[in-house]
Amino acid sequence: MRQSFHWSDYLVFVFWLSVYSAIGIYHRYRCQINGYLRRVLRRYKRPDEFRESEAEDLFLSNRQLSLIPVVASLMASFLSAVSLLGTTAESYLSGLQFVCLVFAYFIAFSITSEMYMPVFYKLRLSCAHEYLELRFGKTVRFGASIMFCLQMWVYIALALYAPALALSQVSGLPTWLSIVSTGTVATFYTSLGGIRAVVWTDAIQLTVLTTGLLLIAILGIKQVGGIERLWTVALEGKRLQSFNLDPNPFIRHTVWSLTFGGAGMVMSVFATNQTQIQRYLACRDILTARRAILLNIPFNAVFLAIQLFCGLVVYACFIGCDPLRSGLISRHDQLLPYFVMLIFENTPVIRGLFLSVIFAAALSTVSSGVNSLANVWIEDLIQPWNKIICGRSIRPRTKSLLAVALSAFIGMATVGMAFFFAFLSPRVLQFSFVLFGAIGGPILAVFTLGIFMPCINSKGATVAFVSSVVIGLAMSVGSILNPVHSSNLPLSVENCSTNITILPPSNVTASAPANAWSIYSLSYLYYSLVCFLTATVVGLVVSALSGFNTRTPVSTRLLAKQAVAVYSRMPNWLPPQTFQDHSCGNDGQITPICGAVDRSHHKNTYLVHAVAAYTPDKSRSFCQAVS
Repeated sequence: MRQSFHWSDYLVFVFWLSVYSAIGIYHRYRCQINGYLRRVLRRYKRPDEFRESEAEDLFLSNRQLSLIPVVASLMASFLSAVSLLGTTAESYLSGLQFVCLVFAYFIAFSITSEMYMPVFYKLRLSCAHEYLELRFGKTVRFGASIMFCLQMWVYIALALYAPALALSQVSGLPTWLSIVSTGTVATFYTSLGGIRAVVWTDAIQLTVLTTGLLLIAILGIKQVGGIERLWTVALEGKRLQSFNLDPNPFIRHTVWSLTFGGAGMVMSVFATNQTQIQRYLACRDILTARRAILLNIPFNAVFLAIQLFCGLVVYACFIGCDPLRSGLISRHDQLLPYFVMLIFENTPVIRGLFLSVIFAAALSTVSSGVNSLANVWIEDLIQPWNKIICGRSIRPRTKSLLAVALSAFIGMATVGMAFFFAFLSPRVLQFSFVLFGAIGGPILAVFTLGIFMPCINSKGATVAFVSSVVIGLAMSVGSILNPVHSSNLPLSVENCSTNITILPPSNVTASAPANAWSIYSLSYLYYSLVCFLTATVVGLVVSALSGFNTRTPVSTRLLAKQAVAVYSRMPNWLPPQTFQDHSCGNDGQITPICGAVDRSHHKNTYLVHAVAAYTPDKSRSFCQAVS
């Protein structure tokens, strides 16, 4: 059943798209605009007002971002349309158990702010994967960069496809048109404005998301008969008491898998993912970065609660007539769009606001992914080859133009990839989490080995990373090709009208039972942890066989302070794996480039030591200084 939009719906939607585009234009030409305004107002003109945007400005905003936009951007980058549609459907199908993910937030964000982020920030990197070259060499860095590009490209294409699907199902608007229009707008303001435009549009999009969902929830409560009616219906449908304490790791969702497996999944996003680390590095100081991470605990918890509450509202509205089994929709991910179009049929502006909510969620993820992918392509893939071929680093002006061109290219490539998802599994939310666990897990593992285990050498890290990727991809592909039966709470169709054809329950399949002891039936939330354990065991074994780092001790600048404290208390008879690096100061605001790799030794040996490569020229990147 499809509803049509009112002209006012399109007006609201176009208004917000225009705002996002205007932000991109402003941040591309902000120096010229500010200079013009100062001349009009006859104020003092700064000498850098007409300075063209450089690559560091496009990717790191000259490391001057303040707290508010960073907090909003960190949230919005992960709160995609995939999460919005999938979490609402999860609440409808399984109740409030997904709220246990809040415990994962406490674990993951706390560890990230205190252990991972300080290492990256104090080294003043340009991209996260530079750390891997400093710690393990170019091979590991290149492998992690390739896997990150694959991970983010697929994920942002998925985030682009989800709102297009929602639009096509509720309005009849062609899916291809939705994908192209959304991808074009995101690519436009990201290419022009860089990370400044991305973080400020993220802040506005987060406001639109929160306001829109709250308004839909409040008006939805009124439609279903009030909060007491909602509570009664949810209680009778077992949506409020559906917490599974079974420790079986082969059950899709339990309190334990959401807490501990979810913590691994969240850390693979916020601790070692280039998209989020890029925001930490762009902060004006380390305290701002730490506060931005910790503030995501309450804010993400509140937004998760809002999404789950919307799912309960949808359940109360359709009690006794499940839209999927009654044939009104084709997949549960369409529940929220169908609910809005049906309930607010006579309130056009609300439906337009919902369109803005869906597209705000998509745009925030796509723009962040495109910007970070362009950064990785330049710093990790193009820059090294340019040094080999031309014998020098890319000029700042060329790098700036290349950043814009790459952002545009990646955005258009994402549009093409989005069409592929029309043929994939209906579990949009699970597939996106599987992807982060299968590919993000190995990346998290290799960073963790480097930051916390100084005995792991380059050979151990390389073999560990490859092994972890193989295990992660095997589990991911196997779970898709061999889907597991997922038990949902009961749904009724007894109140449906007689002229509706009732379909069989959607979760009755020929797949294995939910608690089958098979690697493919393992809960997708544990994928990151499995990849981490695999990498740890393999890395330790290979490093032990190759002599650990006894001959090439690791600079303490490349380790978390907690790891340094632990290893400083090791028995004296153990061969030292680290050395104290005092060459860079202790104030946490490091200007020299520390922990560079000395390649003057044997070709397979990486001696980590302190190299004072201080340069006052901010246009030089960390990669350039090391080389």
